[in-house]
Amino acid sequence: MSVTTEQQTNLTRFGKYLEDNDLRPHLVAELAGVSRQHVYRLRFGRAEPTRPVMIWLTGACRQLRRRAVRITELFDLGDGER
Repeated sequence: MSVTTEQQTNLTRFGKYLEDNDLRPHLVAELAGVSRQHVYRLRFGRAEPTRPVMIWLTGACRQLRRRAVRITELFDLGDGER
């Protein structure tokens, strides 16, 4: 599902990554083992992910993209982004 221009300005890094890479949020959610509603909240900054959820979502994106994906591509770790 594509988001409107107004919604794009409200996307988090995770949301922008999904849009830029044409990843379906419901597929990412299913592979990561989280609800699609939670993925929606994360995309628009309505919830903060825990570290385990970040890892699961990164793994799901790796599977769908079939390439290495760094967690910092998806999330702002806020600690110098190691």
